[in-house]
Amino acid sequence: MNLRPRPCKQCSDKVAEYGRLRCFSCLHPDLPQPTCKACGSDAHYVGGYCRRCHPGVPYADSCSDCLAWGTWHRHGRCAACTSLRNRSHETGACATCRRTVPLLKHGVCRLCRCQAQAVPRTWQRPDLTTAATTGQQLFIADLVRRVHLAARPREHGSPEAHQLLGGSFWAMPQWRQEPLFIAERDMSRVTVHDVEPIDPAFTAYVSARAEASAEAQGWSPALRERVLRSLYLLTAVHGPHERIKASTVATLPRQRATRAITRVTEVLAHLDLLDDDRIDPLDAWIHRRLSNVHLEIRAEALVWIRIVRYGGPRRRPRSTNTVRNQVDASAPFLLDCSKRYRTLRQVTRADLTEWLAHCASPHNDAVALRNMFKTLKSQRLLFVNPARGLRLGPKPTSVPTPLSAEAIQILAAAADIDPALKLLIALIGIHALYPHQARALPLAAIDFTGGRLSFGDIDHPLDAFTRQAAADYIHLRNARWPHTRNPHLFISSQTAHSRTPVTIGWMQPLLKDLPVTARRLREDRILEEAAVTGADPQHLCAVFNITPDTGLRYTRPFHL
Repeated sequence: MNLRPRPCKQCSDKVAEYGRLRCFSCLHPDLPQPTCKACGSDAHYVGGYCRRCHPGVPYADSCSDCLAWGTWHRHGRCAACTSLRNRSHETGACATCRRTVPLLKHGVCRLCRCQAQAVPRTWQRPDLTTAATTGQQLFIADLVRRVHLAARPREHGSPEAHQLLGGSFWAMPQWRQEPLFIAERDMSRVTVHDVEPIDPAFTAYVSARAEASAEAQGWSPALRERVLRSLYLLTAVHGPHERIKASTVATLPRQRATRAITRVTEVLAHLDLLDDDRIDPLDAWIHRRLSNVHLEIRAEALVWIRIVRYGGPRRRPRSTNTVRNQVDASAPFLLDCSKRYRTLRQVTRADLTEWLAHCASPHNDAVALRNMFKTLKSQRLLFVNPARGLRLGPKPTSVPTPLSAEAIQILAAAADIDPALKLLIALIGIHALYPHQARALPLAAIDFTGGRLSFGDIDHPLDAFTRQAAADYIHLRNARWPHTRNPHLFISSQTAHSRTPVTIGWMQPLLKDLPVTARRLREDRILEEAAVTGADPQHLCAVFNITPDTGLRYTRPFHL
């Protein structure tokens, strides 16, 4: 059936029926105009229905019952309202909006009930009079029921509904209203006694969640008091519908509260209340590194760096160390190009060959430059890839060498003073752990009863030196942070009140004044094992869990 509306050939005002050239009024001027069988309007179209109510014509309009916007295929109503009419619901005046439509329980229409359910009231029944006081919020049709079915049921005591003092419950709003104007807040001169909370229930909710975090992570009483005071100040001037900026948290009074501000930021992020507007340290470092590069060349390089960091089509994002290494390797070349060119499209293969010929580490620079030009060519920022087929050259290798006797004596003297350094030397210099393995080692990996050091693929017997070093450090750890819940062996003043391992920034100051690095210390241990066992690479692979190529690297000096 052709359902396209056609104008009447005679009057051109009304629509002609299917199979006819003139409308009903022109064909039968003496007969009354037929009306639609569904809505009763005189906009006769075809088959006894108007265009809005015709079952075979899609029509975009608001539902005649709930006023929701959608595309209708039958009688101008959405699927939910059509189902209500098919189930013979009583039709009458709604108790809230006074419209004559099919009614649900308590004498309200479907529109008013959807409006009442849209307001979050976790611990109470929906207020069916909400539409009378706040107005009707229209919606897209046939989506309300799906959203309600997908939502998880909220129970008392769950993260969505938190029980407060006095037996009442409070929940975070499901929707947030974006502010019209965003004003900067300075919390440096505000005290607890000067502020009355906007929403006391919201302030009590955040304080209760902070208390739970303090119990789980083992905060000290002083740290707990500073965090609760800071959260009170923030939640007193922020409502539950707005996020708290990290820059606002940074303006809190810093009377010995630097660690407290870090914990405050973690609590707000866990509750999805933090708007992290802090500058990304890696972004700041990249812009400083490329600050002297020509503007257009810098813009092209940033396209490549963004793809390396965050990935792209068929490209996986790389780690932070990889990004830093590749930017470090390519930055000198970009600075050199800025003196001669204005865009990387002017770079030739001869420029790359000449640059790599004078580089200290041509292999690493060639890898970074090939990656950069290949990415820019795939993004259609270059016409030709000048680095295609560029030879990388030999990969730089180093021959491991043992430590001198003087370095070992200095290392032993420093280890007697610092228990943390002594245990770190034992784990790296005796058990040949990588630095990241030593930092991530849990406290349960030291088995004093069984005399083993076991964690993942690591399973070594616990020697007397390591046993004594671990006992001394654990005693110091318990005395300094008696309430900590951090499961890792090594902790610091920053990680003692969390569950994260220490970073490389904690380990570097320990080895700063020593004539040895963690890598050299580990190499010395493997070389010592190779010298005792007759330079057997298979034995080194089994003991230290290294690859065959690495095992051959440590045995090669003994066969020269």
